[in-house]
Amino acid sequence: MIIVEGLKEVDNLTKPVILTMGNYDGLHRGHKKIIRKVTTRARELKGTSALLTFEPHPRLLLHKESAPPLLLTRSEKIDILSHWGLDLFIEVAFNEEFAKVKANQFLEMITSIYPIKEIYVGEDFKFGAQRKGDKETILNFARERNFYAEAISKLKVRGEEVSSTLIRKYILDGDMEKTHLLLGRPFEIRGVVKKGAKRGQILGFPTANIEIGNKIVPKNGVYITLVDIGEEFLLKSISNVGLRPTFDDVNKPLLEIHLIDRDIDLYSKELRCLFIHKVRDEIKFSSSEELKNEIAKDVRYAVDFLSNYHLLKRKLFWG
Repeated sequence: MIIVEGLKEVDNLTKPVILTMGNYDGLHRGHKKIIRKVTTRARELKGTSALLTFEPHPRLLLHKESAPPLLLTRSEKIDILSHWGLDLFIEVAFNEEFAKVKANQFLEMITSIYPIKEIYVGEDFKFGAQRKGDKETILNFARERNFYAEAISKLKVRGEEVSSTLIRKYILDGDMEKTHLLLGRPFEIRGVVKKGAKRGQILGFPTANIEIGNKIVPKNGVYITLVDIGEEFLLKSISNVGLRPTFDDVNKPLLEIHLIDRDIDLYSKELRCLFIHKVRDEIKFSSSEELKNEIAKDVRYAVDFLSNYHLLKRKLFWG
């Protein structure tokens, strides 16, 4: 996948370009419906499939106080899109100057740079100054310029419209099953394993500790998780998200991962932690021994749960 920062020409671009535009936070099943249309049409026309997005998310600039937490970091978004077969990722810097560009002016800009033959967007896509541009703006512009445009209807799964807002709600509730259903893959947190206080090792349950970056955090608690370190099969694990209230030693959420039945030094490794099922809320225990006994019970529960879990191959978890 070619990554382009800013609106500029791409050398040796295969014509025509089949384009979609949007923030695509989460890359959920509704987003995949649109991107699959784009990649399919590009193959049929022997052209280039392209996604144009904005960084940072416009709401982080225009309405920072009410901007929702992101479902994906930039690097996660690029990684997933590359696995989905997208050819071109165009990232436009969203700043105060760009926010003043009117919708039709923006369409003139991109069609003068890229040989666009078709555009596909979500039916609620808004763009341009004061978000005055919408699907009708694009459809009318396409008719005038003699290319094809289509607004793709929202996807419904088990009676619910798939949306980033609903997925955020499920993550904050700790409902990993419904999150997986709407995303099309488990929610994940990525990071580099940091040195910790080694309390887990003292308790007999060593953990890999990851600081959670600038993205949404599941409800504090204990989760059954799978860890991806690049092997063919994911590693079974149990993880805690929270503030370690028994020890009162952190002031922002930390992810602590304990591998089940594997003894691997993960220090300084970058890994993906995939959330499968919430076991319980985070609890403050009266003693280390009480905590140790509860962790042992959590691990037994996780072993039983994962004994019947069928999605353990790494290649299955890209949505």
